[in-house]
Amino acid sequence: MIGVSQQLVSAVLNYNKKPNETILFAIIDNITSVDPIWLLTGKGKYTNNYVPQNIVSTPIDTYISNIVKERFDKITSEMNQRLSNIEELISKTNAKNILRRIDQDNSKLVSELKKDTKNLGS
Repeated sequence: MIGVSQQLVSAVLNYNKKPNETILFAIIDNITSVDPIWLLTGKGKYTNNYVPQNIVSTPIDTYISNIVKERFDKITSEMNQRLSNIEELISKTNAKNILRRIDQDNSKLVSELKKDTKNLGS
């Protein structure tokens, strides 16, 4: 009815996947018995008296989630530090390259100036 696969519907109904805006608006447009306010906010009246399944976390689920979150935060922090180090290295390398080019240009200018001075003296 809403133009998505049965697998996607099943995943949403089994809380394996959250519906995106496209799916939500397709439901609103095609299934008139669904209260759009309830569907989008979870508040209001649902005409079919549907009560969503409550998902209860067990202590082990909470413990594992906390471990995963801590590790994710640590990895994220380490990656940000590495990216910062890379950016700093690139900046330093670019600065060194610019200074090297300036030195090369200065050497050429000094050499040309010496030639010009020598030619003026003759």
